[in-house]
Amino acid sequence: MLPATGHDLLTDPGADERLRLRAAASVLPPGAAIARRSAAGVHGFRSAVPHESDPAAEVHVVLPTGRSALRRPGIRSWSADTDGDVVLVDGLPVTSPLRTALDAARFEPPPVALAMLDLGLRRGLFARGEAQERLARQPGERGVARARRLVDLADPGAESPGESWLRLRCADAGFPAVTTQIEVPRGRGRPYRLDLGWPERRVAVEYDGREFHEGAAQRAHDERRRAHLARLGWTVVGVGAGEVLGRSSELERGLGELLGLQPRLLARTW
Repeated sequence: MLPATGHDLLTDPGADERLRLRAAASVLPPGAAIARRSAAGVHGFRSAVPHESDPAAEVHVVLPTGRSALRRPGIRSWSADTDGDVVLVDGLPVTSPLRTALDAARFEPPPVALAMLDLGLRRGLFARGEAQERLARQPGERGVARARRLVDLADPGAESPGESWLRLRCADAGFPAVTTQIEVPRGRGRPYRLDLGWPERRVAVEYDGREFHEGAAQRAHDERRRAHLARLGWTVVGVGAGEVLGRSSELERGLGELLGLQPRLLARTW
């Protein structure tokens, strides 16, 4: 069998991603770098939402300002200033974790961007303060106003993309800021830990992802746990991907009723 060429690797979605990244890097002009979702994958904080196509299907790259788009199958390119924002990771030129996170905040769909920001903060790849400071030096640029809001909302306490999406729904509804990873003492044993909520109101909401909450045994466990929390004075609501990513406003209405607040119901753009 003949060895795969760089062109073959870039157009084969089944090829190893690191090989595709190296193939892309081999055709980049000086000053260019792997960027956006591809860079987030290299740094370990890429995210997506369930209904999206494979986020690694194309290699994303950024070219120096003024360079024409790189027209090669399997590569998607943009042109922007990257001065001081390119690092080498295993020999690959990649936008820095901070630049990658800010590009996500500016250009990715909000739920994707927030999940990336949460995970990047959780892993200590950048600090919120440096992200805020950097955005403050870019007034009026495309996507910066939205990025500022998302950076302010980012929370290293989120332990899954679903928790990030859920928190964004709460913020969009105008609810007070949530607390993440709330500990509730239960007498004996380790405290209960709740994804997010409002401790002063003893209301919490949890993202029931398939990985940990599917199956009759797990659902029975969740019901027993939430019944015990109810006896401790807590109201805990579990929601799944369909409720968080769907178009219905029942999530906001239900939480608003529990909180005694009128949710802000806007036309959703994600």
